[in-house]
Amino acid sequence: MKYKSRFSLLIVSIILLCASISLVSAKAPVTAKIVFTSARDDNREIYIMNPDGSGQVRLTHNRADDAMPTWSPTGEQILFASDRDRFPLSRDLYLMETDGRNVRRVFSKSKDRSGAAWSPDGKQIAYRRRERDVSYIYIGTIDGKKEERVAIGAAPAWSPDSTEIAFTSGYGSGLVQINILNVRSKKQKVIFPRNVDSSWISGDLDWSPTADKIAFSWNREPLRKDIDLEALYTVNSDGTGLEQITSDAAPRETSPVWSPQGDTLLYDKTDGDNRLQIFKITLGSDVSEQLTNTFIPQVFGKFFQANSPGDWFDPAYALPVSLQPHLLTTTWGKVKSKD
Repeated sequence: MKYKSRFSLLIVSIILLCASISLVSAKAPVTAKIVFTSARDDNREIYIMNPDGSGQVRLTHNRADDAMPTWSPTGEQILFASDRDRFPLSRDLYLMETDGRNVRRVFSKSKDRSGAAWSPDGKQIAYRRRERDVSYIYIGTIDGKKEERVAIGAAPAWSPDSTEIAFTSGYGSGLVQINILNVRSKKQKVIFPRNVDSSWISGDLDWSPTADKIAFSWNREPLRKDIDLEALYTVNSDGTGLEQITSDAAPRETSPVWSPQGDTLLYDKTDGDNRLQIFKITLGSDVSEQLTNTFIPQVFGKFFQANSPGDWFDPAYALPVSLQPHLLTTTWGKVKSKD
């Protein structure tokens, strides 16, 4: 009986060890990388590049629309949205390794899911799920076994301290606002803008690495027909301290993404051909740098979103939240010594 018990523990430990090694074998980048979406190959695919725009490499190779990529907290996986298993304009969430291999759907039952954000510990994701033309915020486990509806809205962004989720609400009403959801209590509140008649917040929200600011794209006067301008702003997580980062000179600036250091923002801006290209700007600077310059012939208005920033990963700022095989080896040694 003693040996049977020991053998059972050995088998369990080997299974856990193999599972752990499988996770660790998914390699994170050894240098800082940006994951983004580009339509340069006739449909949107996922790419990575260096923070200066060099070394652009395509990861996905599928006729489907692959978009909205984001790094896992350890940089070992990329989460993205795709319509590859469903009809067009209806996406679901997928995971892949950082070299584009091992693509698999997160949830076994397909629904219209997109715009996902990781929890800081890598165990959960917040995302938008559409049901009967209504957009909801859900929280689900990364293994796809559980999901819970928590709010009406879109563009969820998980705070670095894991306690809150920022999201937008009010699409279709002419008054789009930023909300904060308490992850534990599920209570929510509007933080910005307050006491206004109209507001247009486009693209994603992104929480600063220091957890005190939220970056977003805002049009102050969306109801004026002669104004179609969106500039980048940051606001404190309590709704105070509004700061404009880019000028109103560009016709459209959207989808801000913080650098891991918290001193730079990636964003989309339209070029001379009315195509969205990826730029970056250092906070406190008036000078932006263009990282992509993709020319795509316009066909019936297709591929306005030539490029779009997804997420920025730097191993120097990553947290070690993955399992470590040596811990299982140590644990098995302790179990064995007690027999």
